[in-house]
Amino acid sequence: MILVSHSRIWIPPETWYLNQMRDVLDLNRPLLPQEVERVQQIMTRHYRWPDLELSADEFRSKIANMTTPFLRDIVELVYLEHLKRNGKRRWGDKTPGYIELVPQLAQLFPGAKFIHVIRDGRDVAKSFQVRRWSGRWLHQNADEWLMAMNYGERWKKSPYADAFYEVHYENLVLDQEREVRRVCEFLGEEYQPQMLSWPNDVEKQVPAREAHIHEKLGRPPSVEDVGRWKREMSVREVLISEAFMGPQLKAHGYELRFSSPIWKPLLWLTRWSCRWALPVASLPLRAFRILRQRFFGQLVRPEAGHGQ
Repeated sequence: MILVSHSRIWIPPETWYLNQMRDVLDLNRPLLPQEVERVQQIMTRHYRWPDLELSADEFRSKIANMTTPFLRDIVELVYLEHLKRNGKRRWGDKTPGYIELVPQLAQLFPGAKFIHVIRDGRDVAKSFQVRRWSGRWLHQNADEWLMAMNYGERWKKSPYADAFYEVHYENLVLDQEREVRRVCEFLGEEYQPQMLSWPNDVEKQVPAREAHIHEKLGRPPSVEDVGRWKREMSVREVLISEAFMGPQLKAHGYELRFSSPIWKPLLWLTRWSCRWALPVASLPLRAFRILRQRFFGQLVRPEAGHGQ
């Protein structure tokens, strides 16, 4: 939202379909007709396509008019159309899962720059758990954060390091202008004060389908958004979180509640229990729930004409 508020930059809704094109992402040649067909089908049939508010028929027509198109020519059509609509000069993509594709994207779009926004993993895992995005167990909701951290460390030690920039969410909240100025410097763009007025445009930028997920975007960030785990997590939840995320949290400058070496055996036991003992122990409960749902779902049915 901050970057979209810049007079030159536009970022459409998340796309996600590039993850399904891994076999052609690194092709440095024109696509074969069957590859062109497959790529356009992946894009226009993806559940995210309606968010982009583009006509699939017009998109296919533009591709049909291309002579020996490269993958970039097809993929970039979406972004160029958004630039045209909004009178901007530079486009971006904010799909989180594309952190896995940095080498392919760097080859596909030479000169591309990557911004990795990092938030305290305990806050991320708790937020995921509340929404049940990755199951009910807290350690399952830490997996995506851990994966992103691992990819981030890999790219910082790769040939793409100079094109990779980390922004800490907490710094962005506590001193927004300073961090935004640094991001602009990294991108080679002039800082513009209206970038800090982004909450005014939230309703226009967020797809209606996702509005319930991003309800907090309508207000400026608050100090209360930093370190929420300290207020919202029990001691047990903090222990579980740090058992899985401890080294990565420490590497990115986050304080640990269980940092003393005396906690190492308990942290190891917690990891082992969550990964191995907990799934086994929960099998009978899961089986009981399935049987109860199937058995009672068949026996207890409201009769016609009666309220439910």
